[in-house]
Amino acid sequence: MRIKRTSKSATSGRHMASFGRLLAVGAGLAAALALTLPGSAAAKPAAESGAAQLKAAERAVASADVSGTAWAVDPATDTVTVLADSTVSKSELARIQKEAGAGAAALKVERIEGKITRLLYGGDAIYASGGWRCSLGFNVQGGAYALTAGHCTDGYPGWYSNSALTSYLGPTAYSSFPGNDYGYIRLSGSSSNPSSVNCNGQVISITGASNATVGMSVRRDGSTTGCHSGSVTGLNYTVNYGNGDIVSGLIRTNVCAEPGDSGGPLWSGNRAIGLTSGGSGNCRTGGTTFYQPVVEALNNHGISLP
Repeated sequence: MRIKRTSKSATSGRHMASFGRLLAVGAGLAAALALTLPGSAAAKPAAESGAAQLKAAERAVASADVSGTAWAVDPATDTVTVLADSTVSKSELARIQKEAGAGAAALKVERIEGKITRLLYGGDAIYASGGWRCSLGFNVQGGAYALTAGHCTDGYPGWYSNSALTSYLGPTAYSSFPGNDYGYIRLSGSSSNPSSVNCNGQVISITGASNATVGMSVRRDGSTTGCHSGSVTGLNYTVNYGNGDIVSGLIRTNVCAEPGDSGGPLWSGNRAIGLTSGGSGNCRTGGTTFYQPVVEALNNHGISLP
């Protein structure tokens, strides 16, 4: 989620949404069913049929198109975990279950606190010419580019390091949102500065990028809330932010974040892991946050880190 400095343009309005769209009240844990075709020698094995049912249930959640939801297949438990924030109504949950049909038994619904929305800050604040604020993620390609969230770079704005828009950083060079959530800023007068993050005054060098794993200890930094830590709780989540803004392949964590933290870095040790995409809750009571994997953003363009 990013913090908007003005509220005048329709483009700016699209980028802003109030933070947090999820309410943590575990609701409706349903056991998954692995169905096979009865009475046929050509019937699929149970495991294969069960996998197909999970995929069908996942497609049904996407087809229901309910904003404020996030979901991922969990093969270990043969379920599709569906997170529903506080804006999701009972009738909308019923719509998801109806869309899933016989596969509804494979859905595991969890209520989470607040409202899921995009979050806009590597740790340092960056300001778009369009009027919103985000966080810088990581310097890459020897300092020639900066990586941040794609919903921040959507519309290809110019970028500044101050709110007065007098200290120019550079233009948006590439933006991918929705679908993915990352973008590149071409830094004016590229330098050989190594990538690093400023964690509450402690400068940590980032020497490379790695994929997330469930249980991994991570830290996140953002211009609004500073540095916070937690762990990875899920992989390959799809998040529906509303208005057709659906992002897939995201990392789920229990690290808190707030508006203005969008695009900020998620790392483990000295390895870049993700870019802050969105989430719910706050840093007083906690929350759920989602991150664009950095490895994907780098590999898609042959970019190196540092």
